[in-house]
Amino acid sequence: MHKIKVLLVDDEEEYVRTMAERMELRDVGSRVALSGEEALKMVEEDPPDVMVLDLRMPGINGMEVLEKVKTEHPNVQVVILTGHGSEQHEKEARRLGAFQYLQKPADTNQILSTIRSAWSKSVQAAAEFVKESREEIDRSMTAAAFAESGAPEMAKEVMDQKPAPKEEPAEKSESTLKVLLVDDEEDLVRTMAERMEMRELGSDVALDGQQALNMIEDDIPDVIVLDLRMPGMDGMEVLRRVKETYPQIAVIIMTGHGSDQDEKEARRLGAFDYLRKPVDMAQLIEVVRSAGQARMGGE
Repeated sequence: MHKIKVLLVDDEEEYVRTMAERMELRDVGSRVALSGEEALKMVEEDPPDVMVLDLRMPGINGMEVLEKVKTEHPNVQVVILTGHGSEQHEKEARRLGAFQYLQKPADTNQILSTIRSAWSKSVQAAAEFVKESREEIDRSMTAAAFAESGAPEMAKEVMDQKPAPKEEPAEKSESTLKVLLVDDEEDLVRTMAERMEMRELGSDVALDGQQALNMIEDDIPDVIVLDLRMPGMDGMEVLRRVKETYPQIAVIIMTGHGSDQDEKEARRLGAFDYLRKPVDMAQLIEVVRSAGQARMGGE
């Protein structure tokens, strides 16, 4: 599996190097830049998959770095991580193309989860670029064949053809995405469902593992958000059964009782991501959407 390449950009050297060490422990390859200028140079030499970027730095600030990176390397996903931001800064960062906007102090697991979601988007963008490049090559080869066979008009017609306009799957995928939330903490899970509905994500609720399996048989969801510790059948057993029978369903583990060993086992069984409670709702929505896009892209 491709190791995610991450560039961490922050002038707080001790903080950013500690974060890099934690990334390496989770098998996420990371480099460090201590200024905006250094970051831009490193991006030119070897573009990362994901950049985690502070806003307030001496010299070129984070917003300027974001704008330049997204202009010259649009497939690089940029996560803003700042302790000095504001709603206006967040709005501007998203306008410039930031994947996510996180406030310091951010939990390492939250940062890693966001990086993995951003990487998923980066892979999809790269795949789309390859597809478009292949289509352009095919058109050029077809035109050349017509020209060589003495049909220049046909060659010109082929080259003048414009690709069919791209469909915009984002709105469709979000509005039709079916999410099943599985957790025995009823107040928590129903509140989550309400917030999902506010974001136009259709969600159902199951309060235990067996109920979840019964609901899946009746109506297969696109994404499951699954707690691990529940009475009766635990989440790991639900995950195992779901992935055996419905491997296309993306399963996100969200637990307050997990361990590194649990995370390793969940990922071995096919979990899309592993989140530790408490989870910021915006982060959860982002991961659910990424899981839904990955699931639909695999159909």
